[in-house]
Amino acid sequence: MRTALSLLSCLFLAAPAHAEIYKFVDENGHVTFTDVHRKGAKRIDLPGAPAPLARPQGPRRASYSPSPANFPRIDAGTQKRRDDVRRRVLEDEIAGERNSADEARRQLKLGERMLPGERATDASYLDRVKRLRAAVQQHEQNVSAIQRELANLK
Repeated sequence: MRTALSLLSCLFLAAPAHAEIYKFVDENGHVTFTDVHRKGAKRIDLPGAPAPLARPQGPRRASYSPSPANFPRIDAGTQKRRDDVRRRVLEDEIAGERNSADEARRQLKLGERMLPGERATDASYLDRVKRLRAAVQQHEQNVSAIQRELANLK
């Protein structure tokens, strides 16, 4: 009785999996069965398997819904003033970042000099130079990011 009960519970727990199975044959003739769809793979219909989910046809487009009629609008003059303020802020930021990059390059030049008794293979020297180079690279990345923002302004 106990064996029959455990067999029955195993049957209930081992319910059929609900997955789509695909057969893919590569250029060398190797056959692969998978549950992940690949280009060129064919779906295999298994007896008792659920029907496949409907897939939308064609490319997905972003939904467009116009603004409501009572949505607040900004007049052109106000928007231009805002854009001008943004441009000035970005120009100030890029000037400061360029100065910081120049200072980081100067610090790197000084940091690459070895201290008395120091060797080029010492961990402290390598860490110092690595840290200073990373600072220069970070400032250069910031400058290029601000330049992209400036280029995107109208």
